[in-house]
This record gives sequence, C-alpha cells and structure tokens, in this order.
Amino acid sequence: MTQQADPTQQALSYMRHQAAKGLDSLTALLERTRADWDRCLEGMSDAQGRFAPAGEWSAKEVLGHAIRACRGVNGQITEAVAGRGVESPFGDASALRDQPAVDEQRPVSDLRRDVAAAYDETRRLATSLSRSPNLDATFQHPFFGQLNIREWIAFQRIHAMDHIQQIEKIKAAPAYPAP
Repeated sequence: MTQQADPTQQALSYMRHQAAKGLDSLTALLERTRADWDRCLEGMSDAQGRFAPAGEWSAKEVLGHAIRACRGVNGQITEAVAGRGVESPFGDASALRDQPAVDEQRPVSDLRRDVAAAYDETRRLATSLSRSPNLDATFQHPFFGQLNIREWIAFQRIHAMDHIQQIEKIKAAPAYPAP
C-alpha cells in the first residue's frame, strides 16, 4: 500500500523548488498565474460570480479574498525586504468578517481587473527584488512555517491556483447559471 504525500509538505516542497530557481523564474511563474486567472474568469457574468453552491463561497467572494491576500503578502514582503519586522500577512481575520458582502456587490469585471492588478504588482515586486540584499529574510505562514522572500513569492502561485481550482469547481456545479 502506498502512502499519499501530505498536501502541506507537497506545497512547501513546490514553493522551495520554485524559490530555488531564482527571481526570473518566479517572475515567469507570476505571469502564468495572471494568465490562469484571466482564463478562469473569462466571460463570467455578475450572476455567475454571485452563485455559491450550498455552504461554499461565490466566485466574487473567492476573488475578494485572493486580492486581499495577495496585496497583504506583497506588503509584508516589502516590509521584510526593508528589514522591518513582519506580522502575519493575513492580519486580523475578524476584521474581514463583513468583506465578502462587499465583494458580492462589486461587478465581476472590477474584481477581475483587481486580481490582475494584484498579481501584476507581485510580478513587479519580484522583478525589483534582484537588487535586494534581504532575500533570505523570513516571516511566518500559519501552515507552512517560516518562508523566505522567494518562497513567499512562490506561495502567491500556490494560493492563486488553490482558489482558481475553487472557482472552477463552482463553475462545474449543476446549478451554475448559464451565460
């Protein structure tokens, strides 16, 4: 009987592998991530974006979360590279309690634009880091432990793909609205 690998360890191994390739490779990875978001959201209407299978988030809620998380991580990377102490990039979860309702009111086109801009920001940040002496600075992830700057950039890919798959699952639900 074969033992399945722990998903957390698989993700951590992937992040470390990608991080070891260097910033140019990470930049290309972020470009692919942005393109994956574009493909996932292509043609999605506001009604489709609001649709949520029972007990699940809607695509709009997923997008809002992805945008906030990406920008939060980018801010923390900037702080760490500058040599300042870094708290959790996810902030106070209780402060985000009402945010999904706000995301539900926004048009999918705005959320799509904002997720693209967030990943473009990450790509620009990765490109700018080639001049940084602090790429080995680390800060804590709640599941993966201490990650260095390059690993945090690779995390942006893991996080995006997790939520892109979540939206694809929503789109595959039998009650998903027709275009």
